[in-house]
Amino acid sequence: SGSIPAPAIHYLWDRSQAMSLLVAASRQVRARAPAVRIARRNLGDSVTGPAITDIPANAQLAMNFFTKSPMSYGEFKQQCISLRFFAFLGVSGACAMSLFINPPKSSYWIRYSPLYGLSYVKNCFVGSAPPIFLTEKVEHEVNVPAIAAELISTRRLLSAGSDSEEEH
Repeated sequence: SGSIPAPAIHYLWDRSQAMSLLVAASRQVRARAPAVRIARRNLGDSVTGPAITDIPANAQLAMNFFTKSPMSYGEFKQQCISLRFFAFLGVSGACAMSLFINPPKSSYWIRYSPLYGLSYVKNCFVGSAPPIFLTEKVEHEVNVPAIAAELISTRRLLSAGSDSEEEH
């Protein structure tokens, strides 16, 4: 009455053997854990200065880059991070202003520049200039065969007048 039936003993023995395999496997993982900790790189990328959205504080640190010598590497790094924001704005703004003032002459730029959108909207409401190229055949009242025959036979146009400079 106090004994464990035979199938239950096999179940407990199988379960304890499986548990011991798990324990052994976890010990191997724990043994490798210090190597992972040694290989971890402490780069120091933690945030210490003001948030990037705090423009006045970053402006003060950026100005300190030019006026004050940093006392530590951390202070120097924060000055560089704050200066980088304003340097990016300055370079990007200068490039955009240069393109706005002196745009490239390519047809691609003319078609896709921001100013083309404004001129397109303007042309939708206001009439456009006459086209550069002809849209239909032009009719002239000149007798081309008669002029050609006159040039060929006399080597000058009698109806054009004189070319001499004495008449001036």
